[in-house]
Amino acid sequence: MRKLIAAAIAVPTIAVVYLGSMTRRSNVVRFGAGVMLAAVVGVGLLTTNGTPQTVANPPSIPVPLTDAAFTTAVTTGLELDAPVAVEFTTPMDEASVAASVRVEPATDVELSWDVAGRTLTITPADAWLPDTLHRLAVEPGALARTGRPLARPVRAAFLTRAATTGEIAATATAGTLARIDSAFAITFSRRVVVDSVTSGLQIEPPLAGMVVPDEWMPDGMHYTFRPTERLQAGVTYRFTLGGVRTADGETLDELTLSVATPTVPAVVRYRPRAKTSDAPRGAAVSVRFTETMDRATTTQAFTVTVDGKAIKGSIRFAEKDTVLVFTPASALPYDAKVVARVAETATSAAGTPMAKASSGAFSTESRPAPPPKAPAATTPPSSGGGGGGGSAGSGSWTAVERYYLGLMNCTRTGGWVTSSGSCSSPGGRNVAPLKLDAGISSKVARPYAKLLATRGECTHFIGGNPGDRLRRAGYTSYRWAENIGCRSGDPKKAVLGSHLYFQSEKSYLGGHYVNLMDARYDRAGIGVWVSGGRVRLVVDFYHP
Repeated sequence: MRKLIAAAIAVPTIAVVYLGSMTRRSNVVRFGAGVMLAAVVGVGLLTTNGTPQTVANPPSIPVPLTDAAFTTAVTTGLELDAPVAVEFTTPMDEASVAASVRVEPATDVELSWDVAGRTLTITPADAWLPDTLHRLAVEPGALARTGRPLARPVRAAFLTRAATTGEIAATATAGTLARIDSAFAITFSRRVVVDSVTSGLQIEPPLAGMVVPDEWMPDGMHYTFRPTERLQAGVTYRFTLGGVRTADGETLDELTLSVATPTVPAVVRYRPRAKTSDAPRGAAVSVRFTETMDRATTTQAFTVTVDGKAIKGSIRFAEKDTVLVFTPASALPYDAKVVARVAETATSAAGTPMAKASSGAFSTESRPAPPPKAPAATTPPSSGGGGGGGSAGSGSWTAVERYYLGLMNCTRTGGWVTSSGSCSSPGGRNVAPLKLDAGISSKVARPYAKLLATRGECTHFIGGNPGDRLRRAGYTSYRWAENIGCRSGDPKKAVLGSHLYFQSEKSYLGGHYVNLMDARYDRAGIGVWVSGGRVRLVVDFYHP
């Protein structure tokens, strides 16, 4: 049997040898030889069919490996919804590539391919993390459609854009407080989705209003919460804004603001005190508030009436605008009911109105009894009271002027004048006592005291202001001040009463007290005049 098989195998070999020489002859012969070779090979295959054989395959030609690259391997400031693409050198098997994609930090991504299957696009399912270094890789396990493996891993790194920041702030403030008429600005470092802003704001306690894009900066970054009502005074509001999104998919951290509003201003007290029955006719009227006040609205809201009729005067503010001081344009009438009133329209410097109006009433001193007729003499009347008037420079009123200088210097140097006129605990304040200036006394203070007494007036502004009177007398320095006392009766008691009133202004730094204690002045002119029972004291402080 072996011989038969060997012979069968040998036949084709021999035939090839002979056919080789035959094929060099004619085409017909070539064709016939080919048919015969095919028949012989077929016989050989049939003969060996079903018989186990050992077959050796020749070595195959190596297939080139698949390569790839990210279109952008390294970048910064990438938008959070930006895709990243990989270019392969050959169409890829999508499943094996998907299994080989790695993302750090872990992020859900969506994969998409071009028609040719060579470009892979990697897109975040929601968004890349902001301000974060991301790493992408396609590992070598990825296969081409031909089965060829990826030659090497392909990697890319990118830094995403900075995180979006936001802030809520009051638009109208008083220090660290939000005024009750304030709105609230909401700003972001980049454009955000409008609906996410308008729907995400919560306020406690509840405050009606609406969030609108800023019409002056319509850039999608600036918004304003506009309350439909004023904020409550003395309340702390807490704002929370969550769920704000950017167009590229970022969800911002929650924004918060906690801000308080100012308390309601109120009146602490009036001077002269309410229900006082013998207030001096020349007394200034003052009001102390719990808060620093707005000058304009408080001035408009303040009135002083005498027996129901409004009077004129000047207004100034003291103690950091917590005290309003009203000086009547002329002396108040005797036995008059005076009412100081502050309407509820007065507002604090923080814009908060008073809760309700306030008022304080007092009565002025009674008219003194008519003095006895003065004797027909040229000498001034005694200190017990004046008749037709007289100069302190030619009679006992000179002593009253010197007496008043001692009262001033007691208080000025740290002492305290008592109701009896004595000086309690003198000294202790590092300031020089005032010197009595005879020239200012005779040319300015005393003539003006005479004018006030004879006219029955009590004002700084007859014929100009104190500075005008000093300049006309040759005293041209701009450093001056003036105090006036308007009383009746005994001159010595009258000037003592005026000084006690000036001294009482210490608690709220009233103008008379401030002038008296001002270390910039080193001298003063003093004038006292009595006419018709009226006692007028004029003190002109001065420094050259």
